[in-house]
Amino acid sequence: MIVPLDTPLFHLGFNLQAEVNENMSDPIRREIAEELHALSFEEDIACDYHDRPKTISKDEVLIEAIRLIDHPQLRLEEWPDGWILDAARCSDCGVETIEEPTKGFEEALVILPVNRSNNVVSVDTPEPSDVSVLAYSPATEGCHPMTISQMLMDAADPDDVGIARWIRIKGALDGAPDPLRAHLEQLIKQSNEVPTSL
Repeated sequence: MIVPLDTPLFHLGFNLQAEVNENMSDPIRREIAEELHALSFEEDIACDYHDRPKTISKDEVLIEAIRLIDHPQLRLEEWPDGWILDAARCSDCGVETIEEPTKGFEEALVILPVNRSNNVVSVDTPEPSDVSVLAYSPATEGCHPMTISQMLMDAADPDDVGIARWIRIKGALDGAPDPLRAHLEQLIKQSNEVPTSL
């Protein structure tokens, strides 16, 4: 079950209908506010679901935040500790829920305020109330992660552990060049579980 949280939000251009569940959202708000506050995006925030970079200029950004709990294939020198920013979405790519959750990842769809100063953009969440949690998927829900390969990891940032998430794979299929797309399709066929949307 994917748990929708919080009240409807329209101010970002997303028509998001969500059901209030304070008991679930409060601990997540506190954790995300504490762990992501002041985290830098460097100079700009770009939508991760556009073929060509599209800068997000709003003061609040729709973000997929993740916490990696387990992945049978990832071999990391340093396992990420706590919540991390995995993907940003512009209003054109807005979603209302986590459509393809991945087991092993806690996934939260959140709106975070950002601060722009001295050509640096950073998360601005000094208080839990600054975080709007729209949807949450625990690490026990969804499909098992896609089979990954060295070619896929080489095509991604070395620190991009979220590339193994199904929602990211679905987005990558839409914009990947032919060789990588064909490779992704082969990896999907080799996977134990595949979301029905793929």
